[in-house]
Amino acid sequence: MAMDFFEKLHSHLEAFPDRTALQLLSEGKRESYSFRRIAHEISALSRYLQARGVKPGDTVGILMENHPRWGIAFLAAQSLGARIVPFDILHTTETLAGLVRHVECVFLICSDQQFEKLTEIQQQLPEPLPGLLAGMRQECYGHWESIVEEAPDEPEFPLARYRDEDTLLLVYTSGTTGDPKGVMLSYGSVNLTVDAVLRAIRVSPEDHILSVLPLYHMLALMANFLIPLYLGATVTYLDVLDAQRILKCFREEGITIFVCVPQFFYLVHRRIFKEVDNQSFLKRYVFRRLFAISRFCNNSLRFNPGRRFFSAIHRNFGNLRLFAVGGARFDREVAQDFQHLGFHIIQAYGMTETTAVCTVAFPETGALGSVGEPLPHVRLKIEDPDEHGIGEVIVGGEHLMQGYWKNPEATAETCRNGWLHTGDLGRLDAQGFLHITGRKKEVIVLSSGKNIYPEEIEQAYEKQCPFIKEMCVLGVPDTGASEEQEKLHAVIVPDFDYLKSQQIVNAQEMIRYMLETISQKFPPYKRVRGFEIRREPLPRTTTRKVKRFEVQKEVEAGTAGGTAAEAPAAAQPRDAVEQRIFQLIRETGKTAVVNPKMSLELDCGFDSLERVEFLSTIQETFQVHISDEAATEIYTVQDLTEAVRGRLSGEIQDEENAGASVSWGELLRRPLSEQEERAIDKILRRRPFTELIYFGCTRLIWVIGKVFYRLRFEGQEHLGSNYPYMICPNHLSFLDGFLLSAALPLRVIRRLFFLGYSDYFGGPVMSFLGSRIKVVPVDADRHLRQALRLGAHGIDEKLVLCVFPEGERSIDGSLKVFRKGPAILAVELGIPVVPAAMLGTYEAWSRGSDRFRFRPVTIRFGPPITPEPGRESYEEFNQRLRHAVQELIDQGQNR
Repeated sequence: MAMDFFEKLHSHLEAFPDRTALQLLSEGKRESYSFRRIAHEISALSRYLQARGVKPGDTVGILMENHPRWGIAFLAAQSLGARIVPFDILHTTETLAGLVRHVECVFLICSDQQFEKLTEIQQQLPEPLPGLLAGMRQECYGHWESIVEEAPDEPEFPLARYRDEDTLLLVYTSGTTGDPKGVMLSYGSVNLTVDAVLRAIRVSPEDHILSVLPLYHMLALMANFLIPLYLGATVTYLDVLDAQRILKCFREEGITIFVCVPQFFYLVHRRIFKEVDNQSFLKRYVFRRLFAISRFCNNSLRFNPGRRFFSAIHRNFGNLRLFAVGGARFDREVAQDFQHLGFHIIQAYGMTETTAVCTVAFPETGALGSVGEPLPHVRLKIEDPDEHGIGEVIVGGEHLMQGYWKNPEATAETCRNGWLHTGDLGRLDAQGFLHITGRKKEVIVLSSGKNIYPEEIEQAYEKQCPFIKEMCVLGVPDTGASEEQEKLHAVIVPDFDYLKSQQIVNAQEMIRYMLETISQKFPPYKRVRGFEIRREPLPRTTTRKVKRFEVQKEVEAGTAGGTAAEAPAAAQPRDAVEQRIFQLIRETGKTAVVNPKMSLELDCGFDSLERVEFLSTIQETFQVHISDEAATEIYTVQDLTEAVRGRLSGEIQDEENAGASVSWGELLRRPLSEQEERAIDKILRRRPFTELIYFGCTRLIWVIGKVFYRLRFEGQEHLGSNYPYMICPNHLSFLDGFLLSAALPLRVIRRLFFLGYSDYFGGPVMSFLGSRIKVVPVDADRHLRQALRLGAHGIDEKLVLCVFPEGERSIDGSLKVFRKGPAILAVELGIPVVPAAMLGTYEAWSRGSDRFRFRPVTIRFGPPITPEPGRESYEEFNQRLRHAVQELIDQGQNR
């Protein structure tokens, strides 16, 4: 470095003593520290530590959350020539006490907020450790404020000098393996890295840096403290990692630089593009065209017009000029999207053992998506690369750690022949840019020999599924395989806020459907084959890396769902309403233990139809009305209790007079509401002229089917004229409904109506078209009860109902589980069902694919099957119907 750190600090003190150097924003409060104030407090604290016996080479620990006085404590200890240990405040007291003993700490500086933890640490030490509280409390410790007040006005520091080979920092890693090791970093390596970063990245004293990462992590210590303070820039610490607070701070504080981990940028990226998706068609179209132009300019002309094109987005970020990301692998497409939007984003790669930074990627060099090229003092190579050039990244240079404190075995394992083995896997491209593919210890090696990099899989799924907030992919034994194999299994934290905004209450089903669809875009060995829902956040390190070893242990123990997977504690009902609801839940046989926080879906186990039945029983019991729209706001037992309380008009009945649960027979035969009458008039009303046009369209489809798909029909004689009845085919493709209609005669078309997924008939055009071809919208979250009641009404009117019992297109062409809805209608109304088999439409246009293929298609109808009233349950008839469809499929495939 051109100048000693403390010489630079004296220079800032002379040039701009009253400029804010460090400040904290917390719950509407601001604590600002000018260069004059921090210089005074550094001098006062360093003399206090010296008086308490701290000498050069002694170990001083810091146990504080982000605060200007964290930095003052660091500089005061540095002024004395001490070895500084930043402790992770998220560690348990047992872990911290062990680390304090291990590192031979002689003094500990702690904040008021960590006082209770400090007290517990002291109790676990052989003898009390001298300490100082960086606040107002004085219990058995020095009083920071009085120390500062008693110090002379003229600051004097440093009190001791370091040599380049002296250990300045001892940083305990909090890696994904759960085994903290003390990394020793010399004064010379820290200075070398600071100097190299300042030469590579344009930062000035006029910059204002926002910090949310904990200072006890090496990336934050360098980027959000040492480097800006060396320059004389301003740093603002925010007490929470919250996107809204951060964006507000960008605008109000004039932030110019922000350094964070990938998770934050993924969140911002998702929010930006969600907001775009919520705009009108015209605005979405304009955005996509401008985005395409910006992408072309960036990729081909090395010119970025994004800031001008997307000024409305940039207004939310104030004067921000530079995003920097580090600490974990960053998704290439997300990085490029930010660039095309006009943001200047750089990516750094390194680790604590390499003094934080080894490589930097700049967008103007074309390195974005990689982690860039090495800094001038860094040597880099790939050890034992495979056929794709991927191997372990190893690093050499003077910036490397001195070793692990009191751990020669780990040091020898990591540092060999002058190279530090990072444990990261990567490759170097033709331009010399480094691409990180994953962690060596986290690679999943399948029985086929394929290597799976879980971060790559997680990012791909998270990017395409808005319902996923967090995801951890693991390799688990495939119990369904004939020989010992592994499959990919995911632990998923849903984005419950987004699910609620979309009024989706069956999170598990929706996520399963999306995972299956997205998986079709991947090679088979990269597909997630199973998953489980977790409501608690995934365990992570301070840089937001998933602690996979912890998640793996939870999966093996069956507790990966966190609190949702453990047996919930029973709760005492607070009033008669809650007591009755608890009792009704227990009577369903779903769970014997009930508490208000339990999810009706994830904890109680209600599927969409069971949910309708249960809510109907609740309404009958309490004599209240909960509309279908209101029901979409009910996620937990507590939500249900509050919904009932808000609608209750009188005293509830005694439990013994409350009546039995409401059956589907009762639900289907109750008088129609005004809303249902309007829906019937809109959808099921006979329109002879429209029916003729519809029939004409089916004949045109028949011609197209014959030409391109060699369309064949078998068993049409089973489509009798003894109405009503149902037609139940398997579901393979978007083509199914169209081609099936082409198989039906005019007399059936005149009476035909469908149950169809509401999302396909939601817009004004599709809603109009759906009403003309008599499609009753079905949604597992909204209006499911109404859809079945309208279906029952249509059957009473001697119509023909076509419904796909699987409820969704098959992901692999095989017959899936049948939903109970069609069986409920058939059993309760006693009508025959014509099974049907779609053959070839999966090969023509499969789910998850955007490719059409001209393949032969055959549609086969089987003999009608009729439920046995009073002797056959919904499930029994459902199985009989599924077996009949499967037989038709098998017979068609064997021809």
